[in-house]
Parts: sequence; structure tokens; C-alpha cells
Amino acid sequence: MDDPTVSITNDPTASMTAEQRQQTPSIVGTWGSLRLIQRVGQGSFGEVYRAFDTTLEREVALKLLLPRGQDKETEAKALLREARALAKVRHPNVVPVYGVDSHDGRVGFWSDFVHGKTLSALLSAEGPFSAREAALIGIDLCKAVGAVHAAGLLHRDIKSANVMRESGGRILLMDFGLTHDNRAEQFLSGTPVYMAPELLAGAPATVATDIYAIGILLFHLLTGKYPVDGSSIREIKFAHDSGDRTTLLDVRPDLPEQLAHVVEVAANPDPSKRYRSAGQMIATLTDAAGLGPATVESKEPPLSRRSSGWILAAVVATAAILFALPQVRHVFLKDKSSGQPIAAVHDDYQKAHDLLEHYYRPHALETAIPLLQKTVGQDSRFAPAFADLGRANVLQFIQQRDTKYVEPARQASLQALNLKPDFASAHVTLGMLYTWTGKYDLASQELDDAIRQDKYNAQAYGAQAELFYRQGRNDEAETTLQKAISLAPEDWGLLQQLGSFYMETGKLAPSVEQWQKAVNLVPDNPRAYNNLGLVYRLQGRPADAEAAFRKVIDLDPTFRHYMNLGDVFLDEGKYAEAKSAFEHAINLRPDYYRAWGGLATVYRSSGVDRAKVEETYRKAISFTSDLRKQTPNDPYLLADAGDYYAALGMERESTPLLQQAAALAPDKPNVLYEVALGYDRLHKRDQALLWIDKAVAAGITTQFLGQVAELSNLRADPRYQAIVNKIH
Repeated sequence: MDDPTVSITNDPTASMTAEQRQQTPSIVGTWGSLRLIQRVGQGSFGEVYRAFDTTLEREVALKLLLPRGQDKETEAKALLREARALAKVRHPNVVPVYGVDSHDGRVGFWSDFVHGKTLSALLSAEGPFSAREAALIGIDLCKAVGAVHAAGLLHRDIKSANVMRESGGRILLMDFGLTHDNRAEQFLSGTPVYMAPELLAGAPATVATDIYAIGILLFHLLTGKYPVDGSSIREIKFAHDSGDRTTLLDVRPDLPEQLAHVVEVAANPDPSKRYRSAGQMIATLTDAAGLGPATVESKEPPLSRRSSGWILAAVVATAAILFALPQVRHVFLKDKSSGQPIAAVHDDYQKAHDLLEHYYRPHALETAIPLLQKTVGQDSRFAPAFADLGRANVLQFIQQRDTKYVEPARQASLQALNLKPDFASAHVTLGMLYTWTGKYDLASQELDDAIRQDKYNAQAYGAQAELFYRQGRNDEAETTLQKAISLAPEDWGLLQQLGSFYMETGKLAPSVEQWQKAVNLVPDNPRAYNNLGLVYRLQGRPADAEAAFRKVIDLDPTFRHYMNLGDVFLDEGKYAEAKSAFEHAINLRPDYYRAWGGLATVYRSSGVDRAKVEETYRKAISFTSDLRKQTPNDPYLLADAGDYYAALGMERESTPLLQQAAALAPDKPNVLYEVALGYDRLHKRDQALLWIDKAVAAGITTQFLGQVAELSNLRADPRYQAIVNKIH
């Protein structure tokens, strides 16, 4: 007779405690500081809600748990203790738990609301996975489960429906409804076809039972079937007892024997014959995937259709403008036809590496990236080339603000870490990438890893300072950046970063000092002159700013430098010159939103036909869309988009963007100025003056405000003069 404590559906793949997804309409309610938007699942262990964290203003998944016994108070304390333990599990392949608390008699924890597809959904839509895909997923999954075990927990419901491929390619272990302290009282629970024979016989859950479930999951991904199947728990027990078991090669004889052996060991009915830990299983899976110590030329067949966009993310770390350059090693490959060494591989890498060291020079990154792609194509085991490729793409994303560089940067960095897990510079690259795309939790973990591996890595501290600044932790940002400079006093990039920090916090004189140091270190660096032009503009010195930007354009005539020159002309009301500069920028980069926004403002200020003004602003807005998806918490981008909507009189669209920008950057003078400009464009003078006051208090200069032609009406308001008098 089946165990009476077990409730089971006729579907052997359905968790006995799984949330049953519903199409329930929105449910209005609150739990602590979380606003409940919609219930998306429920089960015997509780309910799952899509919720909004009103403190940090982000969407989360909230799981409200139910007590497991008669003494609700004792059970609540136990659940709270276990949820707190789970919150300590920090790993890139585990859905991060943001918090845990108890309200209204309910214990709950909230985590990232993941957008993606479960492995079960992918399997249903696209069929069985390739050998390499499954092995790489298994590596990620073992890493996640290993982190859970290291925290003293067991998952106890590992299955394809509880592993998700995020939209960006990351593999995530989720649904910790059955997870609890591995010392706690055990009871039969889980998904029958994934449950080890000893569990079905009444033994407690162990690390070995989680390993068994991983083996079953890999079997299922590779075949769409299970080694032991049945429509009820009785049938599954009987199949185990009678030895009625299908082997992997019976179903997929095309699979590499090494991979089949890994799966069979993990799913062995005898727990003593399974892998002792998830870490031990990773080692064998790595070899099975062709990622272990092997020859350069892989014999693995091409990857399937599913893997093209995410395969390098299969060893995902998580979550970046400063990077340590990896050490060069000599590489000699064999030409497939002649068997002769290919010294050109090393030459290509060295050229690209040198270009990265001087990436401020014109076309350095555009030249380096193809060389690095060629290098990794010829030597797929060369970790430094992957690290440099990731770094080059991140630099391009930061400079070009083009989202096409985001995924290549992430994938290349992850592959570098797959080949060399202690590669600090690859962690730095990922940390900065996640910082610039607003994934601060992931960025923090990557940078912590980099510093643990190399506590004297100046670039890691520089990237950490950028993260602190974006989190509003200005004191920590400045201290950390000064530490970075003390470790690498001749690094012009760190000096420029400190100059940017001072400019963004309204300390313009120290900013000029740092950038002048950078100019002295690298006289041919256009970025140093560009930054001097930016600070001259904020100091109300348009002639000096114009001269600096013209110097920059002589050195490197890029779209951004023409755009900055156009901004100076626009401030001064020199509309013909501004129009020419913005058009140059657009010719060089047709999809850059700020150049179109500047051109639209020129049209608006110089009396061009209203229809053309609207068309140009709408084009600028359209080019913000993709960037806002990748960097949803960029206050500068949000403020710009809000300004463009405001210029069109679209208050409903503009106001939330302006409010969000101000909330994200309450102490950044340039953002607050843009917010004030947006409200003035909406003819909300009271709000415009309020934010001008805040911008001035944060460090925007009245000299700069005095030269902006578009603010002439606001400056005529007596209340503006009161703000100026207060500062003086």
C-alpha cells in the first residue's frame, strides 16, 4: 500500500507539493513592504505571488509558506530559520533570495522574479537536448546544488520543471519549497520519478538523493523519458524492486559513452555507488562535455539549434571601465592540414592585447575584437583570449551604449572562467557588465570573487567603486577608488574614474585636477580631453569646453565627441553650429538616442516645423527602448527619455520616468538638472524649481545653469534668483 502521508497526482512528473500555475486575476494585497500583484502558484507548502518590493522598487517573487505541523508558532520559527539559511546561499545558478520575514502569521521569502523558460518547457518545445548541452546544464546544476549542500540544506525536488533557463541564457535552480535543514525531521515528499529508491522505502533524504535526482534530470533531458517510470508511486516502487530499469544508451545509443556513464553513476539505485558530492560529479561532467584537460581540437559535433545563443553561459558565474589584463601565454597550434605550428595565433592575440592596453586610441576596440574572435576560434582552450574578448565587448558597450555587445561580453567572460575559474580579470569584467546593466547583486558577487582571488587587483577595486557609486554609497566609492589608485598610481583609467566621480558629485575643481593628471600621463588620450571639456561645460566655461572638444575631435572624431560639442553649442543658443555637430554624430552612429534628442531640441528651439520636431523626438525615444531593457535602472537614460516625452507634452509618459530617475539618483546633480529641465518642459514651474534647487545643492553650478538657453524663462522667475542667492 502506498505511504498514506503522500499525496500524489496521476502525473508521475508532478511534484507532490508543486505550485499549480494559475491564470488568476490580480489579487490586491500587501505583506510587509511587498505589494502583492498576482498569485501565480499554490500548493500544500504555500503560495507564490508576483509582487513589488516598494522599498527597492523592483519586481520579486514572494513565497508565503505554510506551517508543517500542529504547533504553528514553533513551525513558523523553524521555517523562518530555514528560509534565512536559504537566503545565505549565494550562487549565480541559484535564484537569489533577497529577504525573509514573518508578517500576519505567515513566514515568507522573496527572490528574483525570473523571466525565462523551464527545462521541461524547452524539452517539450524542442525535443531532447544534445550531449554537450545536457552536460553543460548538468555542470551548472551541480554547482547550484553544491552551494545548497554547503549551506547545510537539501533541495529535495530537483526536476526539469524546477530548473529555468533565464532569457539571457543563465541556468537557475529554483523552487525551494521542499528545501530544509538536512538535520531536520524527514518525511516523504518530492516528485516520484525523481525520488531515489531509498526515499520510496522510507529512508531520509540525503545529499545522495539530490545527486540521484540530478542524474534522472539529465536522463530526462537527453531522452524525454525516465529510467524508471510509472503512473503511480506503487508502480515506481515495484519497478525499482524488480530491477525494471532502462539504461541511457538503450534509448540514445548515439551518446558519448563517457557522458552516459556519468548519468548512470549519478542515478544508480545504490546510494553508495553514486557520486559522493555535487563537486565530484562536476569534475566528470566537465570531461564528458569536452571542457576538461583535453586536446585543443575538439571532436565534439556542432551544437544544436538551442545552444547557439547561450552555450558559453553554461558555466555561468553571475554577475565591470577598468580591467586587469591577463598574462599572455605562448600558443602553438597544429594546422589541420599540414600539422605545422600556427604562430599567427599568438601574433593575433598579442596585437589584440596591445590594442586593449591602449583602447583609447581610434578604432582600437573595433580592431581588437575580430582578432580575439579569430584567436579563440583557433584555440578554444586559451582563457586569456576569452577574457580579453569579454573585456573588449564590455568597453564597447560602455562607450557605444549598444546592447549588441552585452551578451558577447558575458559569454566570453564566462568561458574564460570555465577554463580558468580563478581568473580575477574575468570576474571584474562580469562585475562591471552587471553594474552597467543594473544587476547590482550579481555585480557584487563577481567583484567579491575577484578580490578574494587577488586582493591587490586595482581594477577590481575600481570596478567595485563604480558599483558603490551607482548604489548611492558615495563615501565607500571614493575610499575604494583611492585605494585602487594607491595600488596602481600610473593607471590613467583610474584617475579618469576618480575625476568622473568628482564631477558627478559636483566637486568640479578636484575633477579637473584628476583629469589633468591623466592628460599628463597619456597626452594622446582623447578621453582625458573629452572629460575636461565636460567639466568646463559644467563650470560655465563654454569657450574652454568648445576648445577641448575640438581637440578631441582632431584626435578621435567619434559620434560621442561631436555630440558633446553639439551640447555646448546648444547651451549657448548657437543652433546652426549645434545642428551641424549633431548631424555629424548621427552620420557616425545613426541609432544613438542622445544625438537625435539634441537635434530635436535644436529644431524645437529654433522654430522648425512642429511636425519635424515631434518626429525627431519620437525617433530619439524609439532608440532608448532597447537600451532601457538592458539598463532599466540607468538614471541618466531615464531622465533623458523623460525629457523627450516632456518636450512632446506627453506628461503621462514623462512624469514616471523623471520620478524614477530622481529616486535612483537623489544626489547626482546632472540627473537632477535633467529632471528639472523635464518638468520645465511640461510647464510645471514649481516642480522645475524644486529640482533645480536640489541640483544646485548637489553641486550643479549656477554658472552652467546661467548659460543654458532653454532655461531663460525659468531664470526669469524670482524664485530662481532666491535659489542662487541661497547658495552664494
